[in-house]
Amino acid sequence: MTYGIGDTSLVRANKIEKEWGVDEIYLKLEGENPTGTHKDRLAIQHVDDAIIRNHDTITVGSCGNYGIAMSFVSSKSKLDCKVFVPKKYTGNNIKKMKKYGSEVFRVEGGYEESVEKSRKMAEKNGWYDANPGNKNTPISMVAYVDIAEEIQEDLNETPKTISVPVGNGTTLAGIHLGFRLLWRKNRSEDIPMMLAASSRGNNAIIETIEKDSREVLELNAEDIVETKVNEPLLNWRSLDGQEAVNAIYDTGGIGVGLKDDEMTYYQKLLEEDGIECLPASAAALGALKEYLKNNEKNGKHVVVLTSGVKNVC
Repeated sequence: MTYGIGDTSLVRANKIEKEWGVDEIYLKLEGENPTGTHKDRLAIQHVDDAIIRNHDTITVGSCGNYGIAMSFVSSKSKLDCKVFVPKKYTGNNIKKMKKYGSEVFRVEGGYEESVEKSRKMAEKNGWYDANPGNKNTPISMVAYVDIAEEIQEDLNETPKTISVPVGNGTTLAGIHLGFRLLWRKNRSEDIPMMLAASSRGNNAIIETIEKDSREVLELNAEDIVETKVNEPLLNWRSLDGQEAVNAIYDTGGIGVGLKDDEMTYYQKLLEEDGIECLPASAAALGALKEYLKNNEKNGKHVVVLTSGVKNVC
């Protein structure tokens, strides 16, 4: 099964290159996937596994993108899909999940509580649990290995850095795994530095890196401040955070926390280069900018835009 998932475009950020004085900046446009984000890659990986394991129902906890992606892929494969969403969430994504035939349940609390409720119901009813973390970490990371493969193939070499927005950390960890596998197969001479970006003070991975901890930390859930801009990145307990932290340290990378206005600034900067994406996705460009403050500007740099598309109008 593919359903048009993957093989997304890698395009030059010509205006940003000139403005920043950087040799080459490339943008990986994951918004070209069918439902508009990289989460389609994760959904199809778990749906494949659910079918192999003879499940007829799959479930996730989500505030939006993953729930939509899972709803879309499940509808194509005839699996029943149950999505658990925070009751306080007021976005239009629930309509999209229902459009694809998913049953949506509202949960008291936030994202983490929705995931926990989904897990409990999966265990109780024998559903396939497609939530990140725990036993699903390996298969979730494999879902993003192809991004590394596609970048390596398009560039015909390994870039110096890969910048990724992080919530749970699964995408960054999976891309790092992909490049490590390429290196072990002698298809890559090196492994790029992994640069992570998220909402300042609201993500466990970034706080862990900033505090020079090797073990992923848990934040106080009550201290998390949610806005329309930072919502996709919020995570007081990043479920695949340890793998992401390991990847950042393994490659000598960095973690960058950004305020809402900074993410919005990078979103507008990308718009000037003809790219449309969410501010949370544009945060990845902020990680690259921070890296360039203290490093040479030569070489190839890839920014993974988890919701980016090229405006052809």
